[in-house]
Amino acid sequence: MRYVYTNHEIPHLWAHQSQEKARNSTGTLFFEGAVIFSYGAHFPIARHVINLRGEKAVLFTTAQYSVTTSAHCAAVARAVPPAVPIFRVPQFGNGVGGQGDHAENVASYVDRISDLLRKAKRARVNRDWLEREALMLRNELRRYEAFFDVPNLPENGELDALQSWIEAHEEEERHRREERARIAEETRRREQAEQIQRFLSGDAWSNYISGVAPMLRVVGDEVQTSLGARFPRIHAMRALELVHRVRASGREYVQNGNAVRLGPFVIDRIESNGTVHAGCHVVSWEEIERISPLLVDLKE
Repeated sequence: MRYVYTNHEIPHLWAHQSQEKARNSTGTLFFEGAVIFSYGAHFPIARHVINLRGEKAVLFTTAQYSVTTSAHCAAVARAVPPAVPIFRVPQFGNGVGGQGDHAENVASYVDRISDLLRKAKRARVNRDWLEREALMLRNELRRYEAFFDVPNLPENGELDALQSWIEAHEEEERHRREERARIAEETRRREQAEQIQRFLSGDAWSNYISGVAPMLRVVGDEVQTSLGARFPRIHAMRALELVHRVRASGREYVQNGNAVRLGPFVIDRIESNGTVHAGCHVVSWEEIERISPLLVDLKE
């Protein structure tokens, strides 16, 4: 059986328990049975566990780690199937089963929740996020309790009150989210309008605008598009003659081997209304007509 794989493959092999063990070529990421490690047996990233009812879960480390190990941890987390719950706990090196292990893990949850609530009280900007993170962590603790049948979990009146407040003010929170989205959209449109004006004025630094139909401008002997393409003006003049003929005939043009070139690009199709298709560009007749007066014969 093969045992050496790439960093990308190892987390998936471990997540699906496809084989008993595997490692990368340098031995910095490997798994043995249910546990996957980074840079040695001293740093277990995660462990598969099964409870008394035969249900599966993954215990994931809360330990601090280096940049490289952080990449390993992210890859492992992504590889866990969505239906498998993940519990982030400090104790799982030898498998969780004893009440001592559970006590340490529950205490860790309580400490992390309390820390989030303390930060939320001092926060000016991200208070809502911190409070919701605390509630999410409390819900994870409850799932941990249910999975392992852990008795006597501590109560937290502050979290209960916070949960009630959030539920009572959910409508208010929805309006706040909508208002933030509206302001963000207004800002996006304003910035986009400024980009368009700079592009049309010939600003050399404004050569790509996403989210709008392709626009054209004539700069010297070139035609430039708002998607960053450019081609000779004389090519545009010849193409314009073809567009006029298509509109006059009312019959669509489709490239059939006799390519009409725009610099390195080729016109794929011209609709009967004059809309031009070339690669990712779909340029309306109105936009073509707008720059037509600028496409004067170079010989004049």
